[in-house]
Amino acid sequence: MLDATQIAQFQADGFLLSGRVVDNDMVERLRGELDRVINDQDKPGVPQPVRLSNLGGDAEAPVWQIVNIWRASDAYYQLIELPTIIEEVQQLTNARELRVWHDQIQYKPAKTGGVNMWHQDGPLWRILQPKTLVSAWIALDDVDQSNGCMSMVPGSHTWGDNNQQFQAMPDFDGLPTEFQGRRVEPRRCP
Repeated sequence: MLDATQIAQFQADGFLLSGRVVDNDMVERLRGELDRVINDQDKPGVPQPVRLSNLGGDAEAPVWQIVNIWRASDAYYQLIELPTIIEEVQQLTNARELRVWHDQIQYKPAKTGGVNMWHQDGPLWRILQPKTLVSAWIALDDVDQSNGCMSMVPGSHTWGDNNQQFQAMPDFDGLPTEFQGRRVEPRRCP
């Protein structure tokens, strides 16, 4: 259960680090299922996710995207129904009913994984109305700045759609200190 301070922080910043939602046994089960689904890619007669591809296309620094892995794994199906996640998303959106648009894994292998560039999630899903989109990011490995933790820009969810400008940046470290008259201060989320 989130408290009023956490909900206010989410509304102001556009993100929230809520804490641990799965135990070590579940993390290990999800890791194993991730490996299994990748290894079973395109095997006849084996349930498949909707999509399994390298987002950046760079075989030397892959970022694997797996969409709707729940179709291929009961463990991931159970994850999207996890009461803690449902309760917290309900609190953040003040919704009476929740719908899962999709689940998505972005898997960056240790030592070789690529980078996800700066972007805004909300504008990517224009079809979703009202704009109460919430992404629940669950790390299956410990992450910090040295190995690619999530990074957010507080308040950028209120800036409108700026994905075209973000996509034009030459690299991840090229984020300016000011953008459209607003101070840009990325926050690392280990």
